[in-house]
Amino acid sequence: MRPPSALIALLSVLLMGSGCGSDSDEGQLNQAITPPADAEVQPDEADLDPAVVSKSTVKPKTSERTSEPAPSVWPVDPRTLDPTTPPTWSVEVLESYPHDPEAFTQGLELFADGAVLESTGLRGFSTIRLVDFDSGQVTAIAELDATEFGEGATLVGDTIIQLTWQEGVARRWGLPDLTPLDPFTYEGEGWGLCLADDRLVMSDGSSTLRWRNADTFEVLSTVDVRLRGEPVTNLNELECLDDHIIANVWFSNVLVVVRGDGAVVATIDASALVAATPVAMSGDVLNGIADLGDGTLLLGGKRWPTFYRVRVIAG
Repeated sequence: MRPPSALIALLSVLLMGSGCGSDSDEGQLNQAITPPADAEVQPDEADLDPAVVSKSTVKPKTSERTSEPAPSVWPVDPRTLDPTTPPTWSVEVLESYPHDPEAFTQGLELFADGAVLESTGLRGFSTIRLVDFDSGQVTAIAELDATEFGEGATLVGDTIIQLTWQEGVARRWGLPDLTPLDPFTYEGEGWGLCLADDRLVMSDGSSTLRWRNADTFEVLSTVDVRLRGEPVTNLNELECLDDHIIANVWFSNVLVVVRGDGAVVATIDASALVAATPVAMSGDVLNGIADLGDGTLLLGGKRWPTFYRVRVIAG
């Protein structure tokens, strides 16, 4: 993975001076070229109940909290925005939830009302898990091989597809009991993954997004993500939503909203969440986006003790 680039300066300008990282940030643990000296982590093993929730309610078209048509996540329809003057939105915290502070969150996605799919990283500690986000309780968990570094994950039907960082393997897990299935293989690095209709979108830490066949993992097309004409590197966790993609930018407090041609049409400033969340190490950065299907997002970070349900607001 690359160190933070000149993109951070551009994002800082868009945020009118709010921070998008730190000069002391040395890299994401086990994922940077040169890990920081404090990268060693020793989480306790958990003996958890494998019971899981039915997937029948994944990504509803109506709000499961109200049974009414779900309000939009967007404060302004992103299809109407001019990428030459992308607005900077912010977030309003509606609720906070406990989160496992030893979970190095790599991917986050709605599984069912009140439950999310979470992929965690670090070699020897990578997992795929289902989590009740109200309580923070893990309801099902499976471990990756000790040599694998878990990355982003998404749901495709009754199957979870989970990337690994440098191993070139996309793990597949059957629901409801997280049964290991035959994996996909791919070239290059794996960072973030989401499902847009019937196609997967994958990031690799560069400015390139790859559209892949959801059944075969074959690359269908690529697009270069640009903010005001400049490439946006370090694209990490992804969330596909309404023909757009929300992406974490590694070591930034900013999320970018990307349309299908790669143009960034808006940015989302989440620095308030970062400022409010105590972290132990420089690699414990903002990461994890889940559309909750009710007009709100669940946002988190690597080894964050708290996750947040937020509303995206203009200004």
